[in-house]
Amino acid sequence: MLAAFCDILACSPADLVATTAENAGVRKTATGDVPAPPSTVAKLRPRPARILPDA
Repeated sequence: MLAAFCDILACSPADLVATTAENAGVRKTATGDVPAPPSTVAKLRPRPARILPDA
């Protein structure tokens, strides 16, 4: 769709969309700068479903 607008208006995407760049700061976590241990991720994984026959 952007290419069609550029063809119709005879311009480039840079003429239609303004971009700016900013330095992103370091985000702090609630527990400080230490990331959560990876062992907590395993607890969030779902268990496989069991399919039971109709009775």
